[in-house]
Amino acid sequence: MISGFTSTYVALWALVLFQGLLALALLRQLAELLRLVEQGSLSIGDRLPLGSVAPEFLSRDLHSGRRVSSEQLKGGERVLLFLSAECEVCKGLADSLQERATNGLPPIIAFCHGNEKRCRRFVPKLGLRIPLLLERALETARLYGVSGFPTAVIVDQEGKIRGYGHPSDAKHLGRLLAGSLAVSSGDGPEGELSLAFSKLSESQ
Repeated sequence: MISGFTSTYVALWALVLFQGLLALALLRQLAELLRLVEQGSLSIGDRLPLGSVAPEFLSRDLHSGRRVSSEQLKGGERVLLFLSAECEVCKGLADSLQERATNGLPPIIAFCHGNEKRCRRFVPKLGLRIPLLLERALETARLYGVSGFPTAVIVDQEGKIRGYGHPSDAKHLGRLLAGSLAVSSGDGPEGELSLAFSKLSESQ
C-alpha cells in the first residue's frame, strides 16, 4: 500500500516537473518571437527589405501647414513614426516624446492614420519638433509595408531603410535606433543590419 502510494507520488511530481519544463520552453520561444518582432528581424506582412530605398512621400504638417517630403530623409538619419488615432499605445508613445526624451535622437516625422480631429490630439504632445502628417498617411504606410500601429521605420543618411520596430515609449524608440543604426556592412541579405538592441541611457 505504502509502496503504491510512493510510486504515484513520484509519478505526479515527475509530471509536474515535465509540465514546468515544457511551460518554460514555450515561454522562451514566445520571448524570442517577441524579440524578433520588436527588432524587425521577423518578416511580417509586406515590410520592405532592409537596405531598400525609402519610398517617396509628400504631405503637410498638421501644426504648421508646411510641406514635408521624402527629400528631408537625405543627409542624416531619420525616424518615420506611423501612428493611429485609435491606438492607445500610440497615445502613450506620443506622451513620452517630450523634448528631453528625444534629445540625442535623430529627427522624427510622424504620420497619423484616422480621423483628423483625433489625430490633432497628437499635435500638442509632439509640438513643433515633430511634424505630424495626416494627408496620404495611410497610403504612405502601405508604401512602407506598415500594417500595425505604432510602427517606427528607421532611415539612414543615404535614404535607405535600416530597421522596423514597434516602440511603446521614447526609451524603447531609443533602443530600436541604437540597434538599427549600429552596424552596417552592406545591403544584401548577408549585409543587413544586425538588430540586436543597445541599451539606451536610463537617465531620461
